[in-house]
Amino acid sequence: MAKLAETAEIELKIRLASENVAKMQAWLNSLPNAAHHQVILGNTYYDTPDRFFPHEQMGLRVRTENTRYEMTLKTAGKVVDGVHIRPEYNLPLNEPRPDFAQLNAHFQLGFENATQINAELLPTFSTDFTRHIWLVRYQQSQIEIALDQGNIRNPLGECEICELEFELKTGQLKDILVLIAQMPVMQGIWFSDLSKAQRGYYLGQAVKFSEEIAKILKADSLLKQEALLADYIREYPENSTYLAALNQQLKTEFDWAQMQAYLKSPTYFAQNLARLTQRYAG
Repeated sequence: MAKLAETAEIELKIRLASENVAKMQAWLNSLPNAAHHQVILGNTYYDTPDRFFPHEQMGLRVRTENTRYEMTLKTAGKVVDGVHIRPEYNLPLNEPRPDFAQLNAHFQLGFENATQINAELLPTFSTDFTRHIWLVRYQQSQIEIALDQGNIRNPLGECEICELEFELKTGQLKDILVLIAQMPVMQGIWFSDLSKAQRGYYLGQAVKFSEEIAKILKADSLLKQEALLADYIREYPENSTYLAALNQQLKTEFDWAQMQAYLKSPTYFAQNLARLTQRYAG
């Protein structure tokens, strides 16, 4: 059996409209020192009936790649302006069924009810997609760039996956930001704080996303508030309270349609990239 692994994943997530994929692929293929390959990934996320994992800000999935299976527990970590820094725990499996009790024991995660949780696990949603991967050596870093295209499905519906993930393998995060600054930018591209798992949980359940935003608006930083409000407004039903809150933060006076367009614009993308560059330039 392969070695069990705990890793600290550092990645930057960018969503894009499907009509921009061809142009983005052309840019990725033009990068020097890049090795490219493709995989087809099936992912099933599991949870208990009382939603244990979202409550703990975690996600538990089983990934299928060809005939290999791997369980991953993703923790919340830290997410700012699309940069995801979070511990994750990986366990190879012999079958497509999670074993949370074994993962808990190996990594000493401290969940006293791990056996009960494992017995209650049920599939809740799936994320199935084709992943094109470019492994790039850029400046002092090795960067994996993944272009994912597919679908998220749960019993309430289906939505599209079309996104880029820049993952730092070795080196410095600032090198990713310098590389992104050279990327073609067009209408329909944006940084996102939402993971595929969060989108799976919220799919068809805007009320649950609203409940999460309500907590953030009361307690969290303005940057976190802006990011979640932006993610909501891009894809969920119109909400005048959220629109007013984001207009106030951005010092704009947009209606709902104007705000949706602005949040997917090259202008807003450039502003977020500049903010990230300033934060991680050192």
